[in-house]
Amino acid sequence: MDTWRIILLKVLKTKSFILFFVFFLLYKCIFNVFTADLLVPKLVKSFTIGSFEGKFKRFSLFFGIEIHDVKFFPGAPFQNNPILSAKKIVLHWNLPALVFGKLKISEVGLRDLVISIEEKEGISNLTRVLPPKKTEEEVEVSEDAEPTDEISTYLPLQASAYINLDNISLSFISDSETLKSFHVSDLSLELELVTNRFTSIPLNLEILEQLDYLSLKLNKEKPIPISLVTDKVKWNQTIPLSVNFEWDRTAKPELFLFTSNFGQDNILMEVKNKPVELGFHFFSDINYKPETDLVEIKNVFLKILGTSWFTIQGKITDLSKDKPNVDIKIVESKILLSSLQRSIDQLKGIVPEVKIAGDLSLLGTEFQGNWTNIKSKFIAKGNAVSVSMGKQKTHNISYLDINLVSEIDLSNTKIKSKEIPFPQVQKLEISPISLNYNGADLGILGRYTIPSGINLEIHLQKFELNPFVSSLNGRTKADISIFGENLANLNINLKAKIDNFRYALDRSRSPFSNISAISDIQVKFAEQFKPEEISIQDLKLEQRTTSNSKALQLGVKGKVQLSYDTNIRMDPVRVDLSTSNLLLVLPLVLKEKVAPIQSILGESPSLSLKLGSKLSKESKEFSARLFAKLPGLEVNDLSIDTEGKIVGKNNETISLKKFDLYAFDKILHLKIFADLKKSKLQDPPLGPYAGNISLNLNMNSKVKKYLLKGISFQGDLGMDLNIKDFDILGSIKSSSSAISYTNSMCPGENCKVFLVDGIKSDIPIQHSLNAKPRDSLIVGDKSIFLKTYGRDLPSNFSINQVVGTHPSIPDLPFEYVKKQESSPGFSANIQYKENFLSIESLRAYSLNGIVLGKNMLFNLSSMAPQEMEFRGNILVRDIDLKQLMAPKIRDKIDDGKIKADLNISLRDFSEPLSNLDLFFSIFQIGKDFGKSALNVISQQNILIDRIADSYSINKIEVSLSKGLVYADVLFRRSLLSLFINLEDSKISQQRMPLANFLKRAQSEIESYQE
Repeated sequence: MDTWRIILLKVLKTKSFILFFVFFLLYKCIFNVFTADLLVPKLVKSFTIGSFEGKFKRFSLFFGIEIHDVKFFPGAPFQNNPILSAKKIVLHWNLPALVFGKLKISEVGLRDLVISIEEKEGISNLTRVLPPKKTEEEVEVSEDAEPTDEISTYLPLQASAYINLDNISLSFISDSETLKSFHVSDLSLELELVTNRFTSIPLNLEILEQLDYLSLKLNKEKPIPISLVTDKVKWNQTIPLSVNFEWDRTAKPELFLFTSNFGQDNILMEVKNKPVELGFHFFSDINYKPETDLVEIKNVFLKILGTSWFTIQGKITDLSKDKPNVDIKIVESKILLSSLQRSIDQLKGIVPEVKIAGDLSLLGTEFQGNWTNIKSKFIAKGNAVSVSMGKQKTHNISYLDINLVSEIDLSNTKIKSKEIPFPQVQKLEISPISLNYNGADLGILGRYTIPSGINLEIHLQKFELNPFVSSLNGRTKADISIFGENLANLNINLKAKIDNFRYALDRSRSPFSNISAISDIQVKFAEQFKPEEISIQDLKLEQRTTSNSKALQLGVKGKVQLSYDTNIRMDPVRVDLSTSNLLLVLPLVLKEKVAPIQSILGESPSLSLKLGSKLSKESKEFSARLFAKLPGLEVNDLSIDTEGKIVGKNNETISLKKFDLYAFDKILHLKIFADLKKSKLQDPPLGPYAGNISLNLNMNSKVKKYLLKGISFQGDLGMDLNIKDFDILGSIKSSSSAISYTNSMCPGENCKVFLVDGIKSDIPIQHSLNAKPRDSLIVGDKSIFLKTYGRDLPSNFSINQVVGTHPSIPDLPFEYVKKQESSPGFSANIQYKENFLSIESLRAYSLNGIVLGKNMLFNLSSMAPQEMEFRGNILVRDIDLKQLMAPKIRDKIDDGKIKADLNISLRDFSEPLSNLDLFFSIFQIGKDFGKSALNVISQQNILIDRIADSYSINKIEVSLSKGLVYADVLFRRSLLSLFINLEDSKISQQRMPLANFLKRAQSEIESYQE
């Protein structure tokens, strides 16, 4: 004994024992019922706005918690009534069992739990439990993380749990006018489960494989009283809501039991103070008898209003053997939708408005066979079924006949693959499916087996588009074939035709047309039957008018790969049009857009496109090659080759790496590069973007080359533009170019020929996209304009000559611009800087005279028409108007030369006529043309003729302001002045409408051509 005492004293004196004893005392001081009674109410008070009452009978870190007489009171104004009360709350666990690899929850129990929810003046006592949350900053969730399929525990564990909820009540009381009260009592739940040992917890249905024992009992002893009171419904009834499920995989043989009972045939309630009889009853009784190794499905039925929608009976024998036998049938089925409609009508205003009618049946559906080969039949028949929701269109099924036969091997444990995604299904026959939906007939016939693959035929007749898409009309006929050796590779053939096709766009509707489509498509699938690749072997679509004339033809070949990135390759997409027929089938809104460009497109334009793109979450890459024929422009070789990339979820950057356009045997070449980024500026220069764009447009031909519409070109002409943020810099250059035109009526009276020869230019361009409106250049002192004081600026634009046919006399050549011995016929200094186009030192030799231009300024401002303005001065010197006349008329005119000055100013190009100011002063004019000018200003009469014969014209002044012409003709005195006296030696015309002035001028010009 002394030895044991000595050993005990030594142990008591060790540091380990003292440390263990201190921790034990500290643990007992914290984890005991007295501490819990003291601290838990205070902790609840600190984390909620309510109060807690209860007596702790157990408070252990290792073995759990048990509380009696529990009450929890919410905050004001509900502080007097507990939101939760219970006689006992039990949460028992066994933490020391973790040492043996067991996760054990001994019991989760609630006894006589009452949850009372109240609502007063729109405030619920549920909202008076926790304090209001503080606003928190949003945390970005990474989208790159892949979803987790399981949770790893690392250590092998075995879990067990027992949950027992007894006599649970739930009540809701509100002072609102809609839902006033709801009460449910006598709820009970008993759940027990035991698992096998595991090292991970699956987050899918595979978690069921870890269960060894599961027992669920819901309201097993008595039915549940339910009470509901709203402004329209009163319901107070006791109905069954019970489930009894037990599954023991450790027993030999396995134990399985399942019974359930929900609802009853007669459910009575008051709706708007009127009695309403409803009925919903689901019952199941499935038992496993170990002594006979038999699962007996005694009765499983669903009754609506006392009518059995389906009743299932059957059995599974030899369950514990390798090949159990199955014999399950639907022995009764009568789904009377019209009877259900009568009950729905009684609930009008409570449930959504719905109209149903007709009857359905599943009678004949059965499952028979052993576990490795279950032959199943699914049979559904319907007659005069109709369904409509609210004011939507009614869906009518005149008849329905579905007959599916399958063979299933439930013992097949092969891993799913993309070739066989459903390994248990050995065979499926559709023989056949036929139905009539809203007048359309649908027939499906097919077969699927694992060794032979799938072969499916779908036939559609008289299918109207309008019930599905309100903007479309037409009757569709389609034949679809789907076949393949397995479900990983399917071939789809489609032949479809739409008669009397119409569609609505905006407020217009297209005329009738006929559409036909033929396609041959191959679809490849990845795992879980997800499309992986769609290959369009051939797709042809054709649209014809009602008179069977072709309007549009579309052909597509290509491939779409669907994975993390989407890759699209179309090679080619071909479009052929007949524009005259296309206009006959387009709605007005599209016809108004296509008709103006019909002359550009021509009668039969065509387009061929090769397209490639790669789409991902981060970027979009694209490349395209387009070939087009536009007969209207006589362009047979238009080609565009482009490549670019868009980066960012919101298209933050756009990069156009390549854009090459060629036409007319590569005489015309347009090249564009772009690098744009979204800008944070208030008004970015290019929509929402800012950045760099390089544009180069060139025309080059060493020999005279025909282009289009009678136009030929020779030389070099190009424009370079570079856009950087708000600035556009560039130039228009040509060393020597010539443009000629000949219409299609040469030779002949209506032949027109023109030649613009010797074009040279070096015009700089400087434009700002951030231009702000400035003060007008026209209003104010005219001396602000640059004056050259007789010094001409060197020209940077010139044309040697412009010759062609006479503007009004057939077969007569005419020099519009006449080449000089030592200088071109037209020259000018043109500058475009800071949104101003200035033209100085303009010299044009024509009609044996010269036209000079100076102080010509065009302000483009921000390119808005209302902000644009123009002003300029034009000087006409010794222009011989006789050159415009036919040779036989020229000899009758003594003097055709005129001298004149023209001043023009225009503000606000949105209304040019009302804002145009023009002053035209002719200070030298021959007698013949002077008389014509007098006729334009004043109507012809004897007095005007006498004045024209008596006086010589000294000067003619014409001005235009706000669309009205003001004119003065000043005369020199002669001997006849002694007999005819003119006041102030002039004739004036005030406020002549411009249209009248132009009409008289046209009439006077035509008089010289007679």
